[in-house]
Amino acid sequence: MATYKDLRARTGLSLATISKYYNGGNVLEENRVAIERAALGLGYRVNGFARSLRTKKSRTIGVLLPKLDNEFHLTVIAGAEAALRLHGISVLVCAGSDTPGAAVEFLLSKMVDGIIAVPTEHDRDALQTAVSRGVPLVLVDRLLDGLASDAVVLDNELAARQAVEHLAAAGHIRIAALVGDQKSWTMRKRRSGFLAAMSHAGLAAHPNEVIAGPLTVAAGRAEVNRLLVAPSRPSAVVCFNYELTVGALIAINEHGIAVPEELSVVGFDSVELAQVTRPRLSMITQPTAQIAAQAAALIYARLSVDPSPRMHTVVTLASEFVPGGSVGPPGE
Repeated sequence: MATYKDLRARTGLSLATISKYYNGGNVLEENRVAIERAALGLGYRVNGFARSLRTKKSRTIGVLLPKLDNEFHLTVIAGAEAALRLHGISVLVCAGSDTPGAAVEFLLSKMVDGIIAVPTEHDRDALQTAVSRGVPLVLVDRLLDGLASDAVVLDNELAARQAVEHLAAAGHIRIAALVGDQKSWTMRKRRSGFLAAMSHAGLAAHPNEVIAGPLTVAAGRAEVNRLLVAPSRPSAVVCFNYELTVGALIAINEHGIAVPEELSVVGFDSVELAQVTRPRLSMITQPTAQIAAQAAALIYARLSVDPSPRMHTVVTLASEFVPGGSVGPPGE
């Protein structure tokens, strides 16, 4: 089996430079190329287990997700994994469980060097414990009150404002919103952003048309069904999550509602869905590639710099409103 000494003989570089490269340090570009070329020719492979024993570092980041069924979260984590892999860092993905903190404790038991988390309220205490032990933490998509850490989040108020402004510009006065689970920091921000945008536009939000509930397709379908069978209904609806958007479109199709002639619709995170709907869905999109890159950069920085305490960084990224054909003037 090839060793560092074999790489030194092949490249002429010092053992210190080779070790620095394989432990995630920065080396000159020509040295990196020489090391990788030599490793390929010699069939050299890093013995991760031996290195972790030697350095007391696993070169592994734990990734915590609420569930493994959310396309947005999985896409972000896939991007972060690809970015970290370039630094020789692997990821261990774990979904939440019914037992508060169990998933975090599992990751810590695997000696992860840091955690990237899309957290729930159930994870707060366990994540706080991890931080108190000196484990770097980066939150993605949402913050937890009282938990100080690096984070990457969307400007949720901007996302809501973009939707309301587009609908108001089309002449809509009565706009409903599916605002999801209000236990979620993210969905609370989108709801407050919606209400603020409505007020700023001089529009009244009907309390029974700002609808909270589970972040599921079934909930989106049921909530829009209720709107559509009411004696009078809004002329537009905003869905603040992908699953709610899918459920809303199912209900609209089941009722044979013409979009946008009878009801204008704005969806969320529905790029692929927008490509197959007729008319094309107007939607709010999140910069998933940027979110993934920022999360990877923040956790890598925590692993790479002096471990002494420093200010936490919260990166807030802007959403984009992508107009389609699902918004038009209010119907009669």
